[in-house]
Amino acid sequence: MKHAEQYYEDPAYQAVLRHHGLDAFDAWWGREIDWFETPNQRRGGWSGVGKLELPLQDQPPLTVFVKKQQNHGRRTWCHPLAGEPTFRREFHRLQALAKAGIPAPKVLVYAESLEAGNQRAILVTENLHGFVDLEKWLPRLLDQSQRDRRQVLRAVAQQIRRFHDVGWVHRALYPKHVFVRLDRAGPQVALIDLEKARKSVGAWRRAWFDLAALHRHTEGLSVRDRLYFFKQYLYGDAFARPLSWCHKQLLKRIAQRSRR
Repeated sequence: MKHAEQYYEDPAYQAVLRHHGLDAFDAWWGREIDWFETPNQRRGGWSGVGKLELPLQDQPPLTVFVKKQQNHGRRTWCHPLAGEPTFRREFHRLQALAKAGIPAPKVLVYAESLEAGNQRAILVTENLHGFVDLEKWLPRLLDQSQRDRRQVLRAVAQQIRRFHDVGWVHRALYPKHVFVRLDRAGPQVALIDLEKARKSVGAWRRAWFDLAALHRHTEGLSVRDRLYFFKQYLYGDAFARPLSWCHKQLLKRIAQRSRR
């Protein structure tokens, strides 16, 4: 028996999705997709992601990422027993970032269903066209001139700062979750995988938590490039100013945490 179905669909994509028969929870749940990797089995359930291409007439196909999960919730004060689907959290965070004007994957569909005691959720986002994750970018970045390399570092640092300035901490800020696209106007940056993201008071804590994770997983960057990144995060285009005593302490703690 099915209960309490929730269904959100971006109005701009309704016609396309209806044309492909993807306008209800069961249609998405039953659609076969190729998983990027075997779905995670944890929290008493499972969660996975795959890619789907939907042909369009006289246009390139619409490429979307489809995330499905079953009984994969996180317990909260409001949901102490079954927990809240982690995709619900990601959906709300993506909507909040869109409202704040911070680039992130566009949500086409979010849906939930409770059937035979199984809590299911689906999150469908549009592919970030032309973007490449920083993990793949890094080897190429290290071979570029200092000027070109620092253009990317500047864009990444300032985008993370904007994300933090609206009160969010990512909590899984690895290079594979930072996407970069080179445009004529300069590098564009978007953050993905916001399941673990949450609101956090204290700018220091947001920087300490996220920048330590990014610092730990960006091998190959020189000390000078790392300092440039950190000062761009703190001061933006006024990065030439010397670090204050407080910011030196923050940098020290970020380095300490990154060695854990």
